Amino acid sequence: RPQDHSLKLNRKMYRGAMCCIFAELIRQHRIQAISPDLLSLPAPKTKLLVEKLAELGGLDVLIVTTELDRNLYLAARNLHGVEAIDVEALNPVALISHDKVLATVDALKAIEERLA
Repeated sequence: RPQDHSLKLNRKMYRGAMCCIFAELIRQHRIQAISPDLLSLPAPKTKLLVEKLAELGGLDVLIVTTELDRNLYLAARNLHGVEAIDVEALNPVALISHDKVLATVDALKAIEERLA
């Protein structure tokens, strides 16, 4: 028989979990604020994104932006271990599953407003 294993999570608990995850990321130096123009790509080329990520420190990263750029999304989906999402799609599983989180300054401000 098909079963539904989903759980209801209260808004306060979700907000608390996200705050704890961000505090732990900061404590472990796994989150980095970057300017939006560092991740702007002129074309959806994976090679360009690999070069930029090599400068920033690794290939197992979660890239968080306020609005997901089409070129960034198309370049990131070809790489194993790299995920690009916007602030609206941010979830605890995505934050925990990557070694490093690269977030734009505007995205961090939007996350702070959402969790406050």
